[in-house]
Amino acid sequence: MRPDLEKLQSCLHTVFSVHTAAGIIELRLEKAIELPRSGLPDTLPSPLNLTLTGPAEPLLSDAQYYLDHPLLGRQLWFLNAFSYAPFLNNTADDPNRSQRYQVLFT
Repeated sequence: MRPDLEKLQSCLHTVFSVHTAAGIIELRLEKAIELPRSGLPDTLPSPLNLTLTGPAEPLLSDAQYYLDHPLLGRQLWFLNAFSYAPFLNNTADDPNRSQRYQVLFT
């Protein structure tokens, strides 16, 4: 089930429990935005982009995962790991190091 933007925004800065081969990993929803429609028919929903953050280790492979959340229940989402400039200088011994993941709904 695809959640709508309003429901996702009500989950900002809350934790999702992600089921992985390494056990349950907690990711925090940092951003939920609507992307430009780029000529999509009115009958289709707008694309959405989510950003979640979590621990640096274990690094999750780009794959589908089950995520549990108190407001959304169980979801099956494709997580894509990424980092950008402010996080590239993290070192392995940095306790604040984190990994970012993206979810796209098109």
